[in-house]
Amino acid sequence: MSPKHLEYQTKLIEIGEALGYSCRRSFRKNAMGDAVWLDRTSAKYARTMLPVAAFKVLYFETGKEIQEALMTLQVISPALGVLVVVEEEYARRAKELKKYDAETYPQHIHRMAERIKRGVELTFRVEVWGQADVDRLYRENVEEMLSL
Repeated sequence: MSPKHLEYQTKLIEIGEALGYSCRRSFRKNAMGDAVWLDRTSAKYARTMLPVAAFKVLYFETGKEIQEALMTLQVISPALGVLVVVEEEYARRAKELKKYDAETYPQHIHRMAERIKRGVELTFRVEVWGQADVDRLYRENVEEMLSL
């Protein structure tokens, strides 16, 4: 796990908590997300708290691993699944590649994740976010609350 992976995993947990969800890093042993937001009130009528949103943080994955990450989100079965592309990690890894550079490799991964998600979006709500999406939510929901 890279430091950036841990940073974004932690940010997602803190955002969820700021929004009032019960949060975990994983849902179950057989459904290991990177962050899961659970509806606290659902425990009143369901056996367990229900997952509202589940996240997989992508920092080294290529096509096959992105498909596996998407399948993990499907197993968790949240109202919304999110693949989060950590562009900085892909830009750093681009130095080892001939075909891509620090700008084009993160874009390629983002496009690939979008293509993979289109294969399931009729049966499962899933989005692809980047670091800027998580950072914006973090600023709006965590940092602003701390400044009050």
